[in-house]
Amino acid sequence: MAAEPDAAFAAWWAERRSAARLSVTPVPFRELPHWSFTRDGDLVHDSGRFFRVSGMRVQGPWGAGSGHRDQPVIVQPEIGVLGLLLKRIDGEPHVLLQAKAEPGNIDGIQLSPTVQATRSNYTRVHRGGATRHLEHFAGPGRGRVLVDSLQSEQGAWFWRKHNRNMVVEPVGEVAEHPDFRWIALRTVRRLLRVDHLVNMDTRSVLGCLPVELEADAAAGTVPDDGPPTEAARDGSTAHRLRAITSWLIDAKQHCPWQSGLVPLAAVEGWSRTETEIADEAERSFRIIAVQVEAGTREVRQWSQPLLAPRRPGLAVFLCRLTAGAPRVLVRARAEPGLGDLVELGPTVQWSTDDGPASPEEAGPYDGTALTDDAARVRFDAELSEEGGRFHRAATRYRIVEADGAVPDQVPDDHRWLTVHQLQALVARGHHVNVQARSLLACLASLR
Repeated sequence: MAAEPDAAFAAWWAERRSAARLSVTPVPFRELPHWSFTRDGDLVHDSGRFFRVSGMRVQGPWGAGSGHRDQPVIVQPEIGVLGLLLKRIDGEPHVLLQAKAEPGNIDGIQLSPTVQATRSNYTRVHRGGATRHLEHFAGPGRGRVLVDSLQSEQGAWFWRKHNRNMVVEPVGEVAEHPDFRWIALRTVRRLLRVDHLVNMDTRSVLGCLPVELEADAAAGTVPDDGPPTEAARDGSTAHRLRAITSWLIDAKQHCPWQSGLVPLAAVEGWSRTETEIADEAERSFRIIAVQVEAGTREVRQWSQPLLAPRRPGLAVFLCRLTAGAPRVLVRARAEPGLGDLVELGPTVQWSTDDGPASPEEAGPYDGTALTDDAARVRFDAELSEEGGRFHRAATRYRIVEADGAVPDQVPDDHRWLTVHQLQALVARGHHVNVQARSLLACLASLR
C-alpha cells in the first residue's frame, strides 16, 4: 500500500477518538483511592509500585540566600518499554502506532508507539488487561531488533527516569486491533507538524531512528549489524565524535549543581492544599489529583496524581541545512533530575514559552530562536509531553535556520554537531535529552 491517505487516517482517528471516551476530573487528594501521603509527606501508591511524588533539593551557584532550591519530583525507578514495530509494506517502511488515551493528554488521544508501558503496567499490577504486542519486544517471540537504547526523560520533573526505546522488525504475524494502525513512516513525519497529535514517546523513539536505517528499510537492505558506525563512515568523523564525547563528560564533571531526594514535607517554597501542591511564586508547576475513565485502556477507571505545568515550554534547534552535512547547535544542559545532571539539549530550552524562568535557562540565542522570519522557520508546532504523568504539558518545538549573526565559534557550553554525530550520541543512551530527541524527529520531517 502507499502512504496513509489523509481521508482514511482521518476516518480512523475520528472513530478512535469517539471510542476512547476519556473523562478526566480533578479531585481532592483525599479522593484518590489507593494513594496516600506518608508520614514524610510523599504521595505514594498502596502497592509501592507505579511512581511516587517526593521532593528534590538542588544545590547550585545561586549566590546569597539558602544556596538551594526545592521542588516536588516524580520518582519512577522502573524501566518501561517504548517500542515501535517497523516493517515494509510494498517496499515502504511503515510503523505500527496506537491511538492511546492518557489522562494528561491535550485532545484526549494521541499517536503512541506500538508498546508504551511501565513495568508496573506490563506486569499487570493494575490487574487490568495485558499489554498488546509486548511479545514482539521481549521473550522468545521477539522480532529483529533494529534500535535498542536506554534514554532519559524530563530531568526537571522526573528523578533519574529512563525508558527502553526500541524499534523492532516483527517476525511472523502481528495481530490486528482497532486501536492500532500501520502508517507509512513518511506520513508519520508529516503528522508531526499537527499540534498535539504525535505523542512524546513516539517522538522519542523516532529520534533514536538513524537516517541510514530508515533509508535501508525503504530499500529492503537493513544490515544485520545495524546502520554504519561513525568510524566506518569516516575516521576523521569518529575522531571528532570522541572529542565531542570528551567535551560532554567535562561538562558533566564540572557541573556546579548537586541534587538529591528529600521528603516532600521538607520541600521549601511549596504549599499543599486539599487539591494541589504548588510553588508559592506560582511560576513553576502544580501537583494535582484526577479521576480517570477511559473506554480503550487496559483499566477503564483509575485515579492518580499528575504534574501540571502552568505554561507551555519552548525547545528550539538552530540549524544550518547546508548541501553537505546538516548541522544543529546543541547545548550541554544541566537538569537536576538527570542521572549525570548534564545531557545535550536544544539550542534554546525554556520551561515556559514567555521567557527563561531562571537565569540558567537564558542563553545567547534566545532572540534568534524566536524569529518571526518565515523564510528561516523550518518547523513550528506545539506538541504534548508525557500524558501519563503530566497534565496538559506542552512545548513549542521550532527548527530555525541560523542567520549570519550566529557564528561558527560559539560559547563553550554549545557545539555545532552534524545530524550523524547527534544520532551516534543518541544511540549511546543518556547523552541526548528528550526535548532534543523530539527535535531530531521533527528535523527528519524536513527531508
